[in-house]
Amino acid sequence: MIIYIRVRMSEKIVISGGTGLIGSTLIKELIGKKYEVVMVTRNPENVKKAFSEISDVVKWDPKNPENLANYIEESRAVINLSGAPVFAKWKGDYSAQVRDSRVLGTRYIVESIKKAKNKPGCLINGSASGIYGYGKTFGGVNDESSKPSSDFWGSLVQDWEKEAILAENEGVRTVLLRTTLVLEKDKGALEALVPYFMKGLGGYVMPGKQIFPWIHIKDEIGVIIKAIENPSFHGPINLVAGNDTSKEFSRKLGKSLHKRSGLPIPQFVIKRMFGKASDLVTGGSYVESKRMDELGYKPVFKELESAISSLYK
Repeated sequence: MIIYIRVRMSEKIVISGGTGLIGSTLIKELIGKKYEVVMVTRNPENVKKAFSEISDVVKWDPKNPENLANYIEESRAVINLSGAPVFAKWKGDYSAQVRDSRVLGTRYIVESIKKAKNKPGCLINGSASGIYGYGKTFGGVNDESSKPSSDFWGSLVQDWEKEAILAENEGVRTVLLRTTLVLEKDKGALEALVPYFMKGLGGYVMPGKQIFPWIHIKDEIGVIIKAIENPSFHGPINLVAGNDTSKEFSRKLGKSLHKRSGLPIPQFVIKRMFGKASDLVTGGSYVESKRMDELGYKPVFKELESAISSLYK
């Protein structure tokens, strides 16, 4: 049995990776709820300009975790969403950059927590449903108890989570956000897909049977807020609202945008564009969340068409 340390909580939230798709939306929500937000970033000056309402900014410095520990003192939560973008040009040693930015980045956050005298209320750490792998055919339903994959993605996420869970040794409640495809207007996957559909060029990735698990940004943020405020949230949680095949995802996206789906896209085109990251599109896995059900979180958006329509009215 894990015993968590009870500490006097402030309304301060420390966030690393706050400029990304999830983080930027989360910060707006937290500020709206009157939390004091402190951002950890490599570019303090740029962040101060972009997020004028935050309370403070800390320079990302893995060689000096003591400095970050001073800001973590008595915080309500530490949220780590940092990591190099996956949908990018995978050239040279970019696979190492994707891995290290997550594994070593999380190690830095946990080391800072260790050095804090008054521990945070919880660590909410980014993770991914990629822990279950990206099969080319339906491989059964994956929930939080499913066996991790042994491929690149499965190994990456396992190493990532191992670093985060070490915060439990400090008595800090730790939540692992195994996020699926996040739907947000003009960001992430939709940023890449929607322009093609608007031109009538959108289509499914062949063969079309691979599964895309997804969640609306509103529900992604909703789970994170609950994880901050509800001590029952701990361990891995699959953040997913629905599962659609590539063919169905394409059809529903086109319908929501009032555009017809175009010709199917050969896999080699995707592989040329995204390299190793193409696994996320050419393969897939069916993901469900027992923990969201057990914790009583009901997604606002359960149907793909309504989720997309809410973003592109």
